[in-house]
Amino acid sequence: MTRRPPRWLALAGTSTLAAAIALTCATPAVADTPGPKNVIVLIGDGMGYNHIDAASLYEHGTTYAQVAVDPQAGTIEHLPGTASQVFQQFPVQVGMSTHSANGRAEYDPAKAWADFDWIAEGATDSAAAGTALATGVKTNNGILGVDPEGNAVKNVAERAAELDKATGVVTSVQFSHATPASWGAHNASRNDLHGISDEMIAGPLDVIIGAGHPYFDDDHQPIETGRFDYLSEGAWTKLTDGQTPFTLVEETADFEALAAGEDVPEQVFGLVQVASTLQQARSGDVEGVLPFETPQNEVPSLATLTQGALNVLEQDEEGLFLMVEGGAIDWTGHANETTRNIEETVDFNRAVETVVDWVETESSWDETLVIVTADHETGYLDGSQSDPTWTPITGAKGQLPNEKWFSGNHTNQLVPLFAKGAGSDLLASYATGTDPVRGAYLDNTDVARVAFESWGSEDAPEAGEIPLTATVPQAGETEGSLTMSVADFGEGVALGGGANVGDRLRFGGALPTVSVTDSRSNAAVGDGGWTVSGQAKDLTAGSQVLRAQHLGWTPGLLTTKPGVTPGSPVASVLGGGEGLAAPATLATATSDGRLGTTDLTAELALEVPVDTRAGDYAGALTVSLFPVD
Repeated sequence: MTRRPPRWLALAGTSTLAAAIALTCATPAVADTPGPKNVIVLIGDGMGYNHIDAASLYEHGTTYAQVAVDPQAGTIEHLPGTASQVFQQFPVQVGMSTHSANGRAEYDPAKAWADFDWIAEGATDSAAAGTALATGVKTNNGILGVDPEGNAVKNVAERAAELDKATGVVTSVQFSHATPASWGAHNASRNDLHGISDEMIAGPLDVIIGAGHPYFDDDHQPIETGRFDYLSEGAWTKLTDGQTPFTLVEETADFEALAAGEDVPEQVFGLVQVASTLQQARSGDVEGVLPFETPQNEVPSLATLTQGALNVLEQDEEGLFLMVEGGAIDWTGHANETTRNIEETVDFNRAVETVVDWVETESSWDETLVIVTADHETGYLDGSQSDPTWTPITGAKGQLPNEKWFSGNHTNQLVPLFAKGAGSDLLASYATGTDPVRGAYLDNTDVARVAFESWGSEDAPEAGEIPLTATVPQAGETEGSLTMSVADFGEGVALGGGANVGDRLRFGGALPTVSVTDSRSNAAVGDGGWTVSGQAKDLTAGSQVLRAQHLGWTPGLLTTKPGVTPGSPVASVLGGGEGLAAPATLATATSDGRLGTTDLTAELALEVPVDTRAGDYAGALTVSLFPVD
């Protein structure tokens, strides 16, 4: 039996700045799912599927996502997996593509698994990947918070601040490094560290915590002459002299007190007393040494820094946004450091556990979205027998895994994404790509997209769903007006039918009569007229989404007169068109036909794949009227 959603569309919308009618739906009604109060994104920089499994092998003797792939034989084997990390039990587990706007600028699943070398070329860097994760916009490598045309783009932390939420970034590397800077700066060069750090300090972030202390080296030893690589000397002076809103935290004991909830300020700038990383760059990484055998720097762990940041941010009753980065996982991949890679990944895993504990004790999964992912993979880590096939990483608990690094750079392979909590179903719905090995995958821009779709990207006037007519007179003292009304729009439009036409289901209905009345004087209007356009929003049934591209229309005139022309038909995406996701013309009138009342309509057509999940879908269609000079 063909599954067919019984009800599909209701007409709704908000008034536009031009003459527009706000239309609201009465039936069927699907309640909006409230967006998350809190969003926490944890990024293992450079962390691929195999980095996670290598650390799990050492800690637990188990793996979760190992595969054996032979493209010549056409075989794909998924080894039995055991979840050893808390995020591996999250309900949403998909892959994520990471390519930037330049370089290869794509992920092709078939090519990725047909040639062992394909993913080793054309990869993103952390700046472009961080920008995509933070803003939902692809950009070129080396650029932070700026699109390829040079325009600054808003990031999720900035949007959270506009909504009076507390915001912060925490990292195990320098605070002004590319990934944390993606949520705090807009700069055409990721290497302008002074400019980036100045912007971050002056910006809306309430918590900034990381490495990059000018008076300590990588072994947590003080140095006499300051090295101002990661922030300017002027910025350091302002922080130490209390000339910023931040409370400066440096000592390990003070970070631990912050994590314990003692004397928590409203804003914190935490600069751990190390130069570049918490632990990765310390001395003692020699062959034969196992993870954690070399004494560690006596500085706080990423988990401690994360808990401290949460204690600061949770004081805001409106909610919070926090990005936590295990930044040195990437550094170990570049250096092909197996021992340190395990250390850094384990440290990142503990930070995730800290976040999960906070959600379950201080918040809830009903109000908090947690996303665990990577910005890209680094080092091309795989089984030791790989190339030209892919072989599993193996090993035993407490021993270095049997693995091999096949690159010292970033790769273009998919990375894992795990999510749980409010909004995670929406995020899962974006995973429309299919990889032959990893399965469903989304794109890194979707991480920001879920926040912007939940929180909006701009503030808008408050509007209830009350039917109204918007009237926009001609500017200045003129006679008459230009108005629009819609007949019985409160009842909405129920698209019926659902005929199976082979590769799709087709639903249809009629747009309520749209009446345009133009009583403006000829002296005021001259040779002008008017135009009416329409645009649809996505249709949803709970977490299921039908994109507006599936809805098309054929405009028509109920009042025929010279000078009034219906718009061209708009086909759905399944019919080879773009649908009503973009504004489309319903009708236009020149000076010859504009006067009086003109009645317009359109035949609506919704076309969806035959395997679309059943449900009661509701959407919105806004009809807008504009004067034409």
